[in-house]
Amino acid sequence: MQAVNVLTDRVKRINKINTEIADWLQDNPKLNNPIQERRRVEDQYVQSLKKLLTFKVPNSQSELGVFSGPWDKILQSVDSTAHSHHVFSSQLEKDVEGPLRNFQSRKEMQNMQTISANLTAMARDLEDAQKKADALSRKGPKTNAQKMADATARLESATQQWDSQAPFIFETLQAIDEQRVNQLRDLLTQYETHESDQAQRNQARAADTLASMLEISTEQEIGSFKERVLSGKPRLEKRATASRQSSNVPTSQTLVPPPPAPSSIGPRDDDASDHSGLADGKGGMMTY
Repeated sequence: MQAVNVLTDRVKRINKINTEIADWLQDNPKLNNPIQERRRVEDQYVQSLKKLLTFKVPNSQSELGVFSGPWDKILQSVDSTAHSHHVFSSQLEKDVEGPLRNFQSRKEMQNMQTISANLTAMARDLEDAQKKADALSRKGPKTNAQKMADATARLESATQQWDSQAPFIFETLQAIDEQRVNQLRDLLTQYETHESDQAQRNQARAADTLASMLEISTEQEIGSFKERVLSGKPRLEKRATASRQSSNVPTSQTLVPPPPAPSSIGPRDDDASDHSGLADGKGGMMTY
């Protein structure tokens, strides 16, 4: 029975390992497994990223300036990352988890269940025949010769059947176990390949986004801000100039009196003086 137990335990272990790894890849509510299931983590991350994209700010109303283009890059990167992780989760389900769960439904595994049951029956028959033969042998001369002969014949038949079929059964188990190991290796390799591909996509996306960050120009942001502020400055300057000019016009209180205008009788007075002098010189004319 030891051989039977070895085979039975191995068959159970084959199914258990595949199921445990498949459960690790996907959340199974029937199991109280402390390990975080890989695919569920991916799905939760995708939902969190999509929720992040619906955050209201910054938005088109925000004055991002030179950060507008880079910020769009960041949002595009988040969206692409969410899609990438969704693809990764789908690949895990299709290429890894599904085949692991389906292994035990293979024809070879179904046949192995029947073969294992037959091996158990043969082992029990052999064990029972051995016990009866040993019991009769212990009686010695008192043993019925016919019963001893029948017991011996049954033991030989059970032993022959075991010797002829047990090796084939264990060879079948070995072949199935080898298939299981090879498949598990290939599936875990596929799992790491998908994860590596996703990491490369994320790295390329991050490098592209980083390049946008490095192109941000402080001088351009300050210059754009000054241009926006000063865009209406000439009109304001014109009004300020006109205001200053109007404030420089003198009022009535500050006016300087203009110089006196020349008198219209001035020349005649001069002429009169000349005539007066001339008359005086000629002696005899009265002056006024």
